[in-house]
Amino acid sequence: MDSRLSLARPAVALALIPLASFLGPFIATAIVVALPQIIAARGLSTVQAGWYTSAYFVAAAVFMMPVARAGDLYGRGPVLALGAAIIAVTSLLGAWVIDPYAQIGLRLLQGAGSAGVFGTGPALLAQLAPPERRGRVLGMNITVTYIGLTAGPALGGILTQAFGWQSVFYLTGVIGLAVAIALWRLLPRAAATAQGGRFDVGGALLLGGALGLFWLASGRPQHWDALLLLALAAALLWCFIIHQRRTPQPLIDLRLLAPGQALRYSAGAALLHYGGVFGLSYVLSLVLQHGVGSGAARTGLLLAVQPVLQTVLAAPAGRLADRVSARRLTIAGLCLTSSGLALVSVTGATGVYGLLPVALACIGIGTALFVPPNQHAALAAVPPSAFGLAAGLLQTSRLVGQMASMALAALLLGLLDPHAPADYQRALAVGGVVFFVLCLGALAAASRRPSVAS
Repeated sequence: MDSRLSLARPAVALALIPLASFLGPFIATAIVVALPQIIAARGLSTVQAGWYTSAYFVAAAVFMMPVARAGDLYGRGPVLALGAAIIAVTSLLGAWVIDPYAQIGLRLLQGAGSAGVFGTGPALLAQLAPPERRGRVLGMNITVTYIGLTAGPALGGILTQAFGWQSVFYLTGVIGLAVAIALWRLLPRAAATAQGGRFDVGGALLLGGALGLFWLASGRPQHWDALLLLALAAALLWCFIIHQRRTPQPLIDLRLLAPGQALRYSAGAALLHYGGVFGLSYVLSLVLQHGVGSGAARTGLLLAVQPVLQTVLAAPAGRLADRVSARRLTIAGLCLTSSGLALVSVTGATGVYGLLPVALACIGIGTALFVPPNQHAALAAVPPSAFGLAAGLLQTSRLVGQMASMALAALLLGLLDPHAPADYQRALAVGGVVFFVLCLGALAAASRRPSVAS
């Protein structure tokens, strides 16, 4: 049976969904540049500023699977439109609200709205596009996401300097409202593929609690209570798994994650891949500026090599996934990424920093070759009724991998003597090895994934 949606203007939806995917990454990265002005204007303390920055990401992780399941049950179109609307409204309110804790609350809601977009957007695109063009539209969606991530700091800085930090919020709010209204009108009932089911509230609470505790632990890698938080997170995760096995209508159908199932290996590869690459830019930024004495502008240009290549090549990689085995593409991408991380470690061991542009180029190209085909393979491995589950699981794996990567980076840099440049070089060598091993784990998972028909 054809699982695609019957719409009067599917091409418009194919354009609007990536635009919705632009909103969350843009506001998340633009705020980083505007943060000093926000702190001064709203009187945020150092602790409050940290909560303000990270609240978006933890809320996105906690709500990703519940909203993906809600989209399967009640319609992905309305959930997607609601997610875009939440991002828009919280952005507009963020320009006006004065109380610091209210600002943090808005960021939590904004993360939940972003989960609504990313937990349903790829699933809707998979329904809208014919199988032979699925990789192309997924690749375009990922490209627009990367554009949001890379344009956020630059455009956010320009807007903040020229018109004030509120202009970043106004721009996101206006675009978001227009996109949300258009999606609401275009996709009024699209598309509940698991009608008649019940939402697993208990499972959502257990998974959300486990992810929240993991996030708290990842932000305190050098404190003794991080181990306690991790133990509590593991206990809640175990309770979640037991609950999923016993409940007749679980949040996650664990049968799709059984050994031999392609979705299991796609999610595992995504988690390990992001764990191996996301924290690298943080490590490199400090090593180059504090350990080597490189200026901020020069460091920024060097670090831009990876995201620019990811942005440029994601869409072509998606198109390639329509013609070439996703398994081959993901393996090739992870081999390139692993080679780049090995070069990073060699740079730290030898002090030959001229290797870094080559290393970052390998990582950027490798990531572009890995992400769209991996998403394509995950969606091709499940029935249409589970598209939301697959998309949400991949996004949750990404967020957990990013949190773990930043925790590893913070733990590594916390052991440095800030006055000893040689320590920074050793940290780069060790960090490169740690991230390289994680990427090899992703390569092993991708290699074991069975081939599926798209």
